[in-house]
Amino acid sequence: MAIYVRRIIAATCVLFVAGCETDELAVYKDSVVSKEAAKAFVGVYQVRDWPDDEKPESISVTEKDGELRFSYSVPDKKYEVRFVLSKIPNSKKDLYLLSIPAQAETNQANLFFVGQADKDQTNIWVVSSNMAVAEGHLGFQDGKAKAGDVKMFLAKHADAFVAANEPQVKLKHDNE
Repeated sequence: MAIYVRRIIAATCVLFVAGCETDELAVYKDSVVSKEAAKAFVGVYQVRDWPDDEKPESISVTEKDGELRFSYSVPDKKYEVRFVLSKIPNSKKDLYLLSIPAQAETNQANLFFVGQADKDQTNIWVVSSNMAVAEGHLGFQDGKAKAGDVKMFLAKHADAFVAANEPQVKLKHDNE
């Protein structure tokens, strides 16, 4: 399972430009991937689908000073961003909340995404209020959602959300 989860982590880097903002960092504190477990998620991932024209070829996930980080390059830009991964409670589809704390690379915004990994591929979803299932259940004020509302929405509706919406990012672990 740890191998599959690390694919989710790598996918986060793709979305920070188009991701959903929260007022505070949205994390399920009881299910955060531990420092020791995070080491299993380190690796290089091939980018299959990407929501932007500047698609990187790969994404690298590293552990630095006890924190997970992802990095990738596109023409004239290189990104390195720290993130937190926590399991979404009540998910029967083994979904994870991918959270990026406010930092310079994310224009000081707290961002969140939903991730799912299987043995071959990782999928990442951006969540916006006008998407199927989220519409009417999750609101954004001034472009931001409340972290508590995001966690409550995902705990209740994450499985239905991913079933009703296509992922924006698809990654494959580079086993070579």
